[in-house]
Amino acid sequence: MFMRVCVTILVTDWSHGTTMATKQSKTSITDSATRTFLIDKEERATLSCTRITGFHIIKLKQSGAWRYRYTNAVGKRRIATIGKYPAMHPEVAAAAALEFLIRGADPLSEKQHQQQQARTDEEIAEARTFSNYFDNEYTTHQLRKKTGKATLAIIKSNFPEWMGRDMSTLSAADVREWQKRKESEGTAHATLKRAYGAVKTMFNHAAKSHSKNDSPLLDENPIRNVSLDAPVDNKRSQALVAARQSARRLLTDDEIQALHNGLALFAEELRRQRRNSRKHGRAYLTDLDAVEYPHWFIPFCYVALYTGMRPGDIYSMTWAEANLNFGKITKTPEKTRHHPEPAKIVMDMVDPLRDVLKRWHKQQGKPQTGLVFPSPVTGNRLDSKAHTKPWKNVKTLGGMPDDLVFYALRHHFISTLVANGVPLLTVARLVGQKSAQMIESHYGHLSPSSAAAALNLFARSVERKAPTPGTGKVEAKS
Repeated sequence: MFMRVCVTILVTDWSHGTTMATKQSKTSITDSATRTFLIDKEERATLSCTRITGFHIIKLKQSGAWRYRYTNAVGKRRIATIGKYPAMHPEVAAAAALEFLIRGADPLSEKQHQQQQARTDEEIAEARTFSNYFDNEYTTHQLRKKTGKATLAIIKSNFPEWMGRDMSTLSAADVREWQKRKESEGTAHATLKRAYGAVKTMFNHAAKSHSKNDSPLLDENPIRNVSLDAPVDNKRSQALVAARQSARRLLTDDEIQALHNGLALFAEELRRQRRNSRKHGRAYLTDLDAVEYPHWFIPFCYVALYTGMRPGDIYSMTWAEANLNFGKITKTPEKTRHHPEPAKIVMDMVDPLRDVLKRWHKQQGKPQTGLVFPSPVTGNRLDSKAHTKPWKNVKTLGGMPDDLVFYALRHHFISTLVANGVPLLTVARLVGQKSAQMIESHYGHLSPSSAAAALNLFARSVERKAPTPGTGKVEAKS
């Protein structure tokens, strides 16, 4: 290819007998010539450079575009756009065209390759997002294991804020921020360690090649050498522990009475509001004075009070699990449903609970199957926070403490059983725990005299006997 390029010229200074190098413009298209061209010429007209083959400017509707015309390796004529005028000065555009010319480049192919590479990089980055890897490859991997569902549940519930992140960009700072947030929410350090260990294992899996033809998703695990900070031993940490411990208590008699009062007042308020609505043109609405329970939350709350079940387990409970004929609740807790050997609640209904559920069952039309507490709107499962608003209303109406959470009913159930000497393993099985460890750890303080009572019982069983005077018979020593 013939190249017309003239960058420098030699000028002889005859007066001094020396030869000087004078710098010359790369392009024959000057800035002033460009402005004149764009003013005078019609749209799509071109102005070519006489120094750089193929370099020219074309007039557009509102500006000009620098272009480079060339022949590629297969003999096809192509034109590449370099930039716009006046954003790009003639000398800058000329330098780019000259570089193409010297290299014998195919700028359009190079651009296409760069775009393809950018798309590839974007696809790789998308594959590296926490959620993509978790939802696809890692879920498939974990579901091959007995404990896989449990591991996936731990990761999903503990790291929602990492789901949209590129895994390769996570760092020690992200781990510290996560730990700080979870600690501020009152999460126990043991729980943090279990969750962090699970997610770290996932990152290790992503950084490992799983076949000869496979390259790992991550070059390395970015948090491989990052450990959790030691548990914070300060006043705030101690206060959180104390708060959790104090929440695990029996409700007072006054609080129990306030609960019953609050539920009764809640029902009456709903009935009053409905009477008013029906009186003022909305007679088509259900007459709440004609039903036992004007709101599903009332029997829902009594189920929580009499069984100590978690709210999620009550939401998912079916009539098959709450068997009224046998007066028995048989329920696999949602928290352990995905375990290889899930815990199971098997509980006889106490009379007040059975009465509540019979009345509610009748009000619902005596269904044979389905949810005990379906959404009154959709018939499907209620939202996991649906009880929050009515619980707040009941507390206000009954005069209960503002900070009393609904979970306090579960704490009361467990605490009452423990305080009354029910064996811890029995309590554990009633509330859906496979062992007594959690009950002993969190509620053991409620039965501080149990060990002493057991020792006294043992002492009486082995108490020394003495013969009764004159009879030779042995009687207990008083």
